[in-house]
Amino acid sequence: MPSRVSSPSLSEQFYCNDSSSVSSMSSRRHLYDHSSMSCRSSTSQDCSHPNFSFPLPPSQPTSSSRGRGLRSKPSKPTLIKTLSPPQPTTRSRAASFGKRTRPHATPVVPSHDEIAFPVSYEDAWAGSRYGESAVADGRTDLDRARIFITRFISMSSNNPWVNAELRDIITNRELCRSVAHVVWAVMHRVFGNRHADFGVTPLVQAMRFILIKANIPAEVDMCEKARQVVDFFFDPTLHRNLEPLPCEELVIYKYPVGRLRVCIVGGGPTGLASAISLAEKGGGSIEVHVWERRWVRDERTGEVGHPLNARRRDQVVTLQDSVTDLLTPKSFQALFAGRPERVWPGSANIQIRKVEDRFLKRCQDDDLRGLIHLHAEGVTREELKNGKCGDFHVLLGTDGAASWVRRDYFRGYEKERGRSYALGLAFDRGSAGGLPWSQPLNMFLTLGQTRYLLNASDHDGKGYLNMQLTEDEWHKMVGVDGEPVHFGSPGCFRREDGSIPEGFSENRVFKPSEHRDSSLWKSIEDGLKLFGFKESEVINVVRIPIVVQAVREGVQQLPLEDARFVRRPHALVAVAGDAAMTVHFWPGRGLNSGIKAGIAFGDELVHALNRGEFAGLPLSSMKHYNDFILKLQDREHDKRSIPILNQSGTPETLDWLLKQASSVPDNVAIDWLVGAMTQIADRLEQREDWYFKPEINVEAQIRIVLRQMHSLTLREMAVSFPWPTREMAGAEVLPCRSAKPEPPETCKKAEQRWLQQLWGIISKEPSAERRPRLPGSASGGSNGRFEAPRFTVSTLRSKSSSPKLRNGGFVDDKPRPPMPMGHPLMAQQGMGPGVSSGSPPGSLRRSNASKRGGSISSLPVPSEFGAAETGAMGGRQRSVSVNTGAQGQEAGSDGGLTRLMSVKRQPNQTMLCEAMALALFGVGE
Repeated sequence: MPSRVSSPSLSEQFYCNDSSSVSSMSSRRHLYDHSSMSCRSSTSQDCSHPNFSFPLPPSQPTSSSRGRGLRSKPSKPTLIKTLSPPQPTTRSRAASFGKRTRPHATPVVPSHDEIAFPVSYEDAWAGSRYGESAVADGRTDLDRARIFITRFISMSSNNPWVNAELRDIITNRELCRSVAHVVWAVMHRVFGNRHADFGVTPLVQAMRFILIKANIPAEVDMCEKARQVVDFFFDPTLHRNLEPLPCEELVIYKYPVGRLRVCIVGGGPTGLASAISLAEKGGGSIEVHVWERRWVRDERTGEVGHPLNARRRDQVVTLQDSVTDLLTPKSFQALFAGRPERVWPGSANIQIRKVEDRFLKRCQDDDLRGLIHLHAEGVTREELKNGKCGDFHVLLGTDGAASWVRRDYFRGYEKERGRSYALGLAFDRGSAGGLPWSQPLNMFLTLGQTRYLLNASDHDGKGYLNMQLTEDEWHKMVGVDGEPVHFGSPGCFRREDGSIPEGFSENRVFKPSEHRDSSLWKSIEDGLKLFGFKESEVINVVRIPIVVQAVREGVQQLPLEDARFVRRPHALVAVAGDAAMTVHFWPGRGLNSGIKAGIAFGDELVHALNRGEFAGLPLSSMKHYNDFILKLQDREHDKRSIPILNQSGTPETLDWLLKQASSVPDNVAIDWLVGAMTQIADRLEQREDWYFKPEINVEAQIRIVLRQMHSLTLREMAVSFPWPTREMAGAEVLPCRSAKPEPPETCKKAEQRWLQQLWGIISKEPSAERRPRLPGSASGGSNGRFEAPRFTVSTLRSKSSSPKLRNGGFVDDKPRPPMPMGHPLMAQQGMGPGVSSGSPPGSLRRSNASKRGGSISSLPVPSEFGAAETGAMGGRQRSVSVNTGAQGQEAGSDGGLTRLMSVKRQPNQTMLCEAMALALFGVGE
């Protein structure tokens, strides 16, 4: 097993001792002519493959030879071996020697982890056929290496220049201080430190034989020069043996594979997860270099980290248990610091910046030190061409959605599936800590609509509030200077006293916040009210483009013009994370996919390395990783991102839905939202993996929250549809080599749930008054956030191919999204069960909403909402959807907004049964 060494420089000039004597070699870049050398034992062209026979070797204990006979001491030109590797005899052979083949035995071809040499090599090394005098003659490994090369020259038919170089090396005392020095000089002066092809020649085999006999690959404490020659001559991409094999008796050794070098561009969560996976599973046979321009190196400690004052990614993500279970116990402990925050079923919430910081710290743990090398600087394609990254076998691009690796090396292999727009509000509650509402209530409010999305941590009160945008709203996401607000240059809100927060200039003030009557600002304001946040808790605002795209192939061959500093004919390039595929983050699978891809990359690379599949460095060596990426794309795009885009995620669809919102009656919008959210709560709380205690008065809490918002915002939320999470549910795509098998009890429970569901469908009650829940549906085996609404009722349309909306709606012929039974837009058209014959179909003006005095007096109202009603939030007066009439009496009819939100007013039974059961949960299926 190759040893781990301290972080090496990428230069070729590394020496065990004084390197001045060989400093001139780096300029002599001679390329060895592979076709000019042949071995006498393989010159016969008409011989068949030799026969092999192996007498069984005796059982012998393996003895350690650390530090013995491997290199010279500084005070002596050579080191006398005190324990030479045992030599084969007619009766027994050492374990390190392996096998001896006989020419007339049954033909045996060496396996992928074995290397065969002519027995004449043994004679040339030991001085006698079976090496009886190997120890007694007192020769050192250096002496034997020089004698061996001399005999090799006399036996070979090299061109005169190669023989002259070899003679000069073995006669130069400065170059012959150790076996490693001799082979290192051959590597530079004859081969030019580069392999012209992946095949092997007799000279390559001769150098391999010398290294094996000197026991250098087995040395744990080898010097850097020895490490370099082992990696060069035992490169995992080179073939193991001559083709055809020599037609004489052979000796076979275990092939000591050199290190595989992986260069990772991008030090985000995916890049760090990939590096950790490679280092943990490679067993010291893989050397990883990670390049990231956002890092800085502490000059005092040498540790790599992020600058203290840097703008970081504040989003909170949901990591699925099915993904984090793939991590080793040490990496899992490092990721969550022993305290995973449970929110959604089967998952844990964590801030992206914490994932980066903790994975970065894990890369610098003692057990990975020397395997992962962190470079606090970026890499461009031009710098890669000029040798900044040195030598590598595989280049992995994890440089994000704007990846230059994907753009430059996968051109023509990209495909875009859809596009969406969103804004992001980063918040930090500071000393207040925690979140205004409980995490269960936040989930119910999030899943009942798709206009707003909250991902936050209750541990520290930090997170992100997102809102989907139309095309028009997207272009309004600018500062007062008219420049867009984005992650590189975010916007801010003014403080209550009108000042600018630290780190921002006047130009970066968010322009819509200066125009409080604009529809965009009212939507943002209501988004904060929906989850109980104050304007003063927002630390920045950005607009976020969501482009659902992917590469058609995950692995390619690096162009030759970029491989000038690669020490073999070519290298491979792969992509992972957002560089390989970007998803719609509403379903919350972007970081999960990146970590899975990083783990899969490590799995498949190590698997191919252990099986010798990297010989010749073909694309097929990474076929399994490429297949995984394509399967992951199919799962995340077709089953998660596309359903969101089809429902309300595209700017065009969202714009059309929001224009119809003004025509939806209040009673329909409120009943739809409350009904959807309460039934979602009911389903979630019955799941076996539900983490929280059941919420008390869920419907009351939801109505208290919604009563603070503008009526138009509520109608926009209603027409945006609940999450299509049933369409998103299903089996996860996981790296098969890291996935842990399900315990028998889990499989048995899954089988029982399936039988219960089947029985529920067969024996469901025919009564229209009560729609039965599918047994077991509340605790399905999905790895999704939860099993919830899927629209299965056929869309009601007019006789024309596209719906003609009445009562002031659109009358064009453009295709519109299908509407489920009971959806507010169906009720607006007079076709749904949620509108009585006397209900006005037109839009509801804010003046029509009134406050019902005393309707919720028995329920506590959060202080944040009390402040909002008095206009105390942010020091500016806000208009809300409830207006007090004379003597506090209602000014509207039964369809009034506040009365519908009253706890005493129960939703219409027909509305809930038909709209919720049929449209949302598809029980009719």
